[in-house]
Amino acid sequence: MMRSTSSVVLLLGLCAAPLCHAERADRLQPMVVESDGRQAASVDLNRKITVLNGNVSITQGTLRILAERVEIREEAPGRFMAQARGSSLQPTRFRQKRDRQDEVVEAESNRVEYDSAAERVRFIGDAKLRVLRNGKVSDEAHAAVIVYDQKADTLVFEGGSPPAGAAASTPANGRARLVFVPRQAPEGQP
Repeated sequence: MMRSTSSVVLLLGLCAAPLCHAERADRLQPMVVESDGRQAASVDLNRKITVLNGNVSITQGTLRILAERVEIREEAPGRFMAQARGSSLQPTRFRQKRDRQDEVVEAESNRVEYDSAAERVRFIGDAKLRVLRNGKVSDEAHAAVIVYDQKADTLVFEGGSPPAGAAASTPANGRARLVFVPRQAPEGQP
């Protein structure tokens, strides 16, 4: 019986679930947002929309997002939706320490969408994700879209057509590509 590519990709994403549990202490830290564009920030109080332009940096504890433009909307009291976009020269970048010792998740894509209530991050367009252990790349993935569900501690990798201009660096035929590096057992264990 033949399975569709999306089913296989979803299955691989669920199998890779332990890759990405975010540092829980970050949620208790203040969030600092900076930008240096000509009109660095604008706030529409009636529509509850904040737009930041020009070399935007968002940090909260170990979480760091770098983008060219960020738009934040308050959908309901306490529920925020954010969208970050990179430039033609620089993708949007994401970095966060995991709860595990010496483990960091790094990702980059053309666009990042964040739903605060669902605690879900979507990396869209030429998405790349790396797990670093002790400062070295361990596991990595490349897909059209990568969905990181922080509550469920899961990753889903979606294949599909690459966005315009990204065909050269996207895996062949729009397929998701995952690379798992074998782990060595700690000394004294088989």
